[in-house]
Amino acid sequence: MRKTGIIITIVLVVLCGGLGWTVYQMYDLGRELLGAGVTRDQFDAQQEGTAEAAVRAALPDPLTDISDKDLYRNDPGRQGMPAGASCVYYTIKPIEADGPDLWRLCFVDGKLAEKSAITIPQ
Repeated sequence: MRKTGIIITIVLVVLCGGLGWTVYQMYDLGRELLGAGVTRDQFDAQQEGTAEAAVRAALPDPLTDISDKDLYRNDPGRQGMPAGASCVYYTIKPIEADGPDLWRLCFVDGKLAEKSAITIPQ
């Protein structure tokens, strides 16, 4: 009987730990999505040709858990991304039900080369 109690306790601890980790990850993702929100006015204020440092200083930290490879699996043109660009992504604030999913800012040689609203391919 004692072994059964120990096994049940271990199983409950593992399940609760897994559930706690999952909840934390969801919370952390939500916090990042809200923190990386950029309004239309903030987006429009960024002018192509501006130094990357100045653009980044004017905006919150971009999303970190998103990569071009994940976004553009079946799109070799990467929705018109400039050649040789490194891009960062922001959520659109406020979130709109129908419309683009993210703001994309692409930098080439340390300057803002392209900015666009993109939809994540399904």
